[in-house]
Amino acid sequence: MIHTFYRENDSFLHSLDPRAKIVGSTSALAIILLFNDPIITGSLLVSVLILGRLFGKISIREQLRLLKPLIPLVLFTIILWPVIYKPRLEGFMFGVSFALRLLTLGLVTFILLMTTPQRELIQGFVKLGLPYEFGLTISIGLRYIPTLYILTRNIMDAQRSRGWEMEKGNIVVRTRKMSAVMIPLLVASLKTAHELSIALESRAFGAGKRRTFLHDIKMGKKDYITIVTSLVLLGVALYLRYGFGFGHINVYG
Repeated sequence: MIHTFYRENDSFLHSLDPRAKIVGSTSALAIILLFNDPIITGSLLVSVLILGRLFGKISIREQLRLLKPLIPLVLFTIILWPVIYKPRLEGFMFGVSFALRLLTLGLVTFILLMTTPQRELIQGFVKLGLPYEFGLTISIGLRYIPTLYILTRNIMDAQRSRGWEMEKGNIVVRTRKMSAVMIPLLVASLKTAHELSIALESRAFGAGKRRTFLHDIKMGKKDYITIVTSLVLLGVALYLRYGFGFGHINVYG
C-alpha cells in the first residue's frame, strides 16, 4: 500500500501551482547541496523549518516528527566520518554537516509532499516537459518516502512489542540490532513494489500514447513570483559559493 503525506490546508504553499513548488523545491535542494559548513547547513535546516511553519502551516513539532526515521542514518553519518577522516575533530564536524544536510534535504521533500496532491505533482512534472512516464516515476518515488516511513514505524513498534530494545548497548550492538528492522523493511518494500507493478498493469498503464487530465492547472502571479524568487536565491547561492568560496570547506585537501 502506498501512503501519502499530503494534508489538506489553506496555506500559501497549498495554493501554489505544483510547477512553482517543484521549481522552488529543486532550487532549495540545489542550495543545500552547495554548502557543507556546519553553521550554514544548520542555518538552512532552521530556515526550512521556519518557512514550512509560516508558508505551509506545518507545525515545527510535526516537521521534526517526520525526521525521526532519519535519525539512525544521521547518527551513522556522524559516527562514520571521524573514522574515515583525520583529524577526528574535523571528521566529526564534517559528519555533523552532512547529517544536517541530509535532514534538510528530507525536510524539503516532506514539505513538498505534504502540500501537493500526487495528481497535481504528476501534472506539474508533465507540464514542465517531462514525459508522463517519468513524471509518474518521480511522483511514485517521492510517495515511496512516506511509505517507507510508515513501514519503518510499524516494524519498530512490532519489534518493541516483542522485547526489542534499540536504546541499550554500544554503537556496535545497536547496529546489529537494527537488522531486526532492516530485513523486514526490505521484504515489505519488495512486496509493495510488486503490488504496485500489478496495479499499473491492471490499469493498462502505457496502452495509450496521449494522456488527458480531468482537472487542469494554471499558473498565477504568485506562482511566477515564487519561481523568480527561488531562482534568484539559487543564483545568489551559486555566486557566494563559487565566487567567494562561502560556506564550503574542502574535505579532500
